[in-house]
Amino acid sequence: MLANRFLDGAKDLPPRKRWVALAVVVVLVMAGALVALGWDLVSDTWTAKPRAEAQRDADRGIDLAKTPFTSTADYDTSLPEFWKIVLDRTLTEDEQAALEAIPLDGAGKKVWEFLRPLGGRLLRYPTSMLQPPPNFDSGEAFWADATIFNMNLFSERTSQLSIVDMRAINVSCRPPSAKTVVEFPPQGEAEYPGVLFDLTTKDTAPFITDPGDDQGQPYFSRRKIDLGGGTSPGALRVEAMVRGQSCQWEIQARYRDSIGNGSEVTLRDGDKPFFAEALPAKPEQYWVVDFLPSGSSYLSPCHEASTAIMCTHRAKANG
Repeated sequence: MLANRFLDGAKDLPPRKRWVALAVVVVLVMAGALVALGWDLVSDTWTAKPRAEAQRDADRGIDLAKTPFTSTADYDTSLPEFWKIVLDRTLTEDEQAALEAIPLDGAGKKVWEFLRPLGGRLLRYPTSMLQPPPNFDSGEAFWADATIFNMNLFSERTSQLSIVDMRAINVSCRPPSAKTVVEFPPQGEAEYPGVLFDLTTKDTAPFITDPGDDQGQPYFSRRKIDLGGGTSPGALRVEAMVRGQSCQWEIQARYRDSIGNGSEVTLRDGDKPFFAEALPAKPEQYWVVDFLPSGSSYLSPCHEASTAIMCTHRAKANG
């Protein structure tokens, strides 16, 4: 009998009292279970917020331990409207004759197709600015050289961070290696959106090249780059300007994270520094696009007895 099983001595009680005693035991057991369940619920309620906060803190710690952001650099190797092509060797007589015979239709595409397999590399003219920064000599900049790459910035953090400053660091320059130059100088202004690092000066902050009221202003005095937190990867057109010397360099990017902490990341071209190449001041061979009175163009060899105006201007600019 249930009464005999759960109550000592229940067998000595009358049947009615045995069932009453059993009912009391059942009620007490159920009450105990309800009390235990209620305590668990109360305990869960009391500890839910601290446990949730602890989990959030743990998740935040894991998130902040991730690398803040990484970057890739895709150098622009497309042929621009105006261009400079350099080689580390001189052209043979046959190659010179073939070069000068190339028609210049198509903005020099055929020149590039001829020189590229011979080791030719493209250099660019710096972006022109209608509102240049203070102490920026646009006339001097015309004789400078530019290397351009698209910088893509990525962050795997779930919390947002912002890049609030960039500086060119570890700038190391050397004489240019090129011996041959073929140049098609611009005939007017050309503006492009992005930033420009002037590696010819000690002011290593980038400034804005976008057409508009803030052109020529320090980029990070007006803007920032938001990453992480589900935002799209950042993209920036980066232009490095040099003159007379080719330079290796890196970018130091300062950021602030979601809890207000700030730190720095050094950006490079993969496992090597960025590189900006310059024209030699006095190349052994130098051709420039010149124009006849009829309006047709041809390659004039400045290293020979050339009357091209650009040859004279380049010689004066390089001293």
